Amino acid sequence: MQPAALAKLTRILALLGSDHAGERAAAALAAHNLVNAMGLTWAELLDPKARKVRPTPAETVKRSPEWNMDYSSAAESRMRQLKSTNDRLEHQLKVLRGRVSAMAERERRARAEAESMLDDNDF
Repeated sequence: MQPAALAKLTRILALLGSDHAGERAAAALAAHNLVNAMGLTWAELLDPKARKVRPTPAETVKRSPEWNMDYSSAAESRMRQLKSTNDRLEHQLKVLRGRVSAMAERERRARAEAESMLDDNDF
């Protein structure tokens, strides 16, 4: 364990002696989260000889044991879905911009006509 992590864990564990139950609970949760963030269990932290050799990310299994899911295929499928959604939204945006431009042009023409009529009616 690195000295900075050890110092932090020591400060957190010191709060377990607090008179306030909420502070003790928060300290316990913070200690648990810190140990998990280091990739250790409490048993491995307390007995370094018990540490298991963990596989590298490249050696990890790509399929979920519960659903036999291929995460790579699932990610690619989700990316295709997102691209399709993005393309559809871009098309909708283009259509809406066209409608807004047409409305603005009609409004501009109506104002120009109204001003022209007012100018013609001036005596």
